Amino acid sequence: MLVYILATAFIVYAFALGYIALRISNISLTNAKDLANTYAREYANYTKADLSTDMNMTRALANIALGYKNLPQDQMEDILNEMIFHLIEENPNFLSTWFNWELSAIWPDWDKPHGRQRLTYYRMEGEILYKTELVDTAPGFTKGAYYDMLEKQEEYVMDPYYFTYKEGEEAVLETSVAVPIVIDGVAVGVAGFDLLLQRFQDIIENIHPIEDSYAFLMSHNGQFVAHHNEELVGQFVQDQEGEDADILQKIQNGEEFLNVIKNEDGREFWISYAPVYIGNSPTPWSFGFAVPADVIMAEEKAALRRSLLVGLIGLVLTAFIIWLIAHNISRPITKTTNVLSDLAKGDIDESKKVTIKTKDEIGEMGNSVNTLINGLNKTAEFAQEIGKGNLEKEFELLSDKDVLGISLLEMRKSLKIANKQEAERKLEDQKQNWTTQGLAKFGEILRQNNDDMQEFSYHIISNLVKYIDANQGGIFMVNDDDKNDVFVELLAFYAYERRKYMEKRIEVGVGLIGRCVQEQKTIYMTELPDEYISVTSGLGQSVPNALLIVPLKVNDEIFGVVELAGFSEFEDHVIKFVEEVGESIASTISTTKINIRTTQLLEQSQQQSEEMSAQEEEMRQNMEELQATQEEAGRRSTEMQGLVDALNTANLVIEYDLNGNIITVNDNYIQLVGTTKEKLIGTHHTDNMQLTKTQKKEIEQFWVDLRNGIAKKETDHVEFSGKEYVFVATYTPILDEVGKPVKVLKIATDITEYNKAK
Repeated sequence: MLVYILATAFIVYAFALGYIALRISNISLTNAKDLANTYAREYANYTKADLSTDMNMTRALANIALGYKNLPQDQMEDILNEMIFHLIEENPNFLSTWFNWELSAIWPDWDKPHGRQRLTYYRMEGEILYKTELVDTAPGFTKGAYYDMLEKQEEYVMDPYYFTYKEGEEAVLETSVAVPIVIDGVAVGVAGFDLLLQRFQDIIENIHPIEDSYAFLMSHNGQFVAHHNEELVGQFVQDQEGEDADILQKIQNGEEFLNVIKNEDGREFWISYAPVYIGNSPTPWSFGFAVPADVIMAEEKAALRRSLLVGLIGLVLTAFIIWLIAHNISRPITKTTNVLSDLAKGDIDESKKVTIKTKDEIGEMGNSVNTLINGLNKTAEFAQEIGKGNLEKEFELLSDKDVLGISLLEMRKSLKIANKQEAERKLEDQKQNWTTQGLAKFGEILRQNNDDMQEFSYHIISNLVKYIDANQGGIFMVNDDDKNDVFVELLAFYAYERRKYMEKRIEVGVGLIGRCVQEQKTIYMTELPDEYISVTSGLGQSVPNALLIVPLKVNDEIFGVVELAGFSEFEDHVIKFVEEVGESIASTISTTKINIRTTQLLEQSQQQSEEMSAQEEEMRQNMEELQATQEEAGRRSTEMQGLVDALNTANLVIEYDLNGNIITVNDNYIQLVGTTKEKLIGTHHTDNMQLTKTQKKEIEQFWVDLRNGIAKKETDHVEFSGKEYVFVATYTPILDEVGKPVKVLKIATDITEYNKAK
């Protein structure tokens, strides 16, 4: 019997240990590859932000140039030259800044089919030089990239090329970003910059987050822009030995993929490629991150060896314990055979107790059997109470060595802990879902109603007061229109489900509002003086029990504060949520102010162009301020993209065309429903839904509203592989530059388990 027990235990233990080892190995391999992909995506985002800033500046330059197209030729050239001179002067990475204008667009008397004027500032031998040229005026010239841009009217990033402005001087690797200048649907010119690519080589050489790892950057045509091995810069990936034949195709398709190669020493490297989209250019670049497989898997292999060793020791120990127990229970005595047989069958009735007549070893054994029966009855009673859910039942151990009793007590303790942890997990999930839904809700609000700052502020504060279950709240904005008189003013106030109209001016540094603006830190108070509301806050006459003042700031720039009061204290997750919403509000305010300021500057610039001879110096100052505003807008754009990426990571995201067919879907949704992207793309919104005729008509009207630009919020019931999922979803039309819907974005939260619990 002992041999059978040991053999069975050994087989079960060996299978379990082998399965665990295999799972650990597979999980370690997956985690290692995910780590390489994470690094590639992270550095690709850095590169994208860097190049997109240059593209945003180019786009702003092209848009600004539209305001001067109808000026006299000499005035227009002076203004445009002034702009591109300041840009190259302030940006050392720019090798040249330039405009190309179609002569037919700026010279009314030009009657040839082709010809353009090129205005260029460029760097040579440490100096900034200027030249103007007439190009393509002769018949029979060959069209190039410039005319492709005019025809397609697309932003463009050129493949890297070597160039020098001085004969005999060593050429440098550079690229060009360009944006067509379009008037009434017709391209009349191009604005662009020539960028030095050496800056990426300096960055690439310092990327070594993992031992022996390295990184590189490639352009759309597979040319190495930067590489830790500087000898490869300028060469093409498709010419490198050991690379996949279709690697260039994947790069040009903007795919994210993993490639495995071996170097000259036979060492295996995992190379993760992440696309780098630059502005609206259709030619993505790619960022590569290579890590040696032996390094990234070293720790996981060591952990596997330790697990196997511990498992082997456990197997030996288990075999010894089984042998010891079997040996101690293999010496039964005749007098207690029947009783022990009944006990083995689970019969622990009190009538089975052994009659004790002697005090020798047999008597002691009888007493032990009787004690065992009593103990088993008490233990069984305790186990039954636990099974009923009574975790407060008292229980005394038979002795310090009562293994069964101790195990039951440990089980009760574990059940208590599990119940507590489950309650905490559910509460945390509720908080997380509340925060996620709130961020989505306010993200939608922030995309609307931001033309009128007061209406925008009221819309925000009224929804925020309701969402966090406060009683009243206000939004205070920093008024810096007069730099000599900066103060804080109340823009919107909401209390007791009604809009309040109040005028309030607060000096910076005065009171809690002024102090919050000055220190740019959250203020949270639960003990307030009776006179605070009427004297300092202006939030009505009731004295709240909790006051929360959160600065509206982004990138350490303060735009105002939001003040919330309630009769209940605010929990930590609510405070954190208000702070996150505050950053989004500040970012929206910043963008709105920049847009307003940009519009004002453009109007002022157009007015000043009529008085150019008398106000030239003032215009130059306005242009410099406009450039700073555009650069700030570029930084805000990058931050907003980070917020979109964060929402995409934390939620289920699907994009539809205007007919309700899926265009793309994120990995969170695919993993949840257990299908593939290929099976989902092209399917309709109503697929996998069981709908009545009435619901189908409602769905038709639902998509008509979306095509008209009206956002929707729905609860969807979808079935995959026999399982029903419930989502709370927000459908938002995505508009093009003229305000026309082009597709629909769905951001959803899985509430399946919550719905079942209800």
